[in-house]
Amino acid sequence: MFKARLADPKILKYSIDAVSNMIDEAGVSVTKDGLRLKAMDPAHVALVDLELKKEAFDEFEVEEPLVLGIDLERLNTILKRAGTDQILIQLDSENNVLKIRFKNSSTRTFDLPLIEVSEEELKVPNLDFPSQIEIPPKILSESIKDAEIVSDHVTLMVDEENLFISAKGDLGNVEVKVPKDEAKSFEVSKSCRSMFSLEYLKDMIKASDIADSVKIYLGDNIPVRMDFTTENARLSFLLAPRIESE
Repeated sequence: MFKARLADPKILKYSIDAVSNMIDEAGVSVTKDGLRLKAMDPAHVALVDLELKKEAFDEFEVEEPLVLGIDLERLNTILKRAGTDQILIQLDSENNVLKIRFKNSSTRTFDLPLIEVSEEELKVPNLDFPSQIEIPPKILSESIKDAEIVSDHVTLMVDEENLFISAKGDLGNVEVKVPKDEAKSFEVSKSCRSMFSLEYLKDMIKASDIADSVKIYLGDNIPVRMDFTTENARLSFLLAPRIESE
């Protein structure tokens, strides 16, 4: 048995929207502590780790730990129909579907068939990040949107005083500088830089709508880790770098 209720659907809607363009399907672990989704995109470029604590829900009940195989694209399509309605989620084990109800002046019910997914545990690389910077999510979101105007990739660079988010292309250049005193935290042991695909970052910044802060872990030409966090939720991404051409 599993059922959950969200009076405000925002946190679930934006989380799944950020993940579903990268990850087609995944196993969602349900325990007494909440929901957990950890998966890698088909191209093995991005790894996603989503955690929604039970406290994020207005009601949350599960009898024993289970894994729900979910088509994330279909789930995202359904959740976009929620508007501001209350969401109720309930497992129908007999029919192997997840029932998703939207309640407002009417009640709308969707049946989402569960699918088989691999339960192989992902091995997350142990990376040593020389830079850890925490900033308001809006700064990152607006910077990525600025970079999109001129290029399909973006460079993240940090020195002892600033974080730089920049892009270069045939249509021009853009640079956003974030001084350390504008950051929530700024821990840099050495200057470093890496370049990344804008296509993935555009999906990742959708998590800005639910986060209180984003922590960026950066090194030289290694994957970047971004943790979007709020009190009862965390959405983490690990994104492989794009190799810069000479």
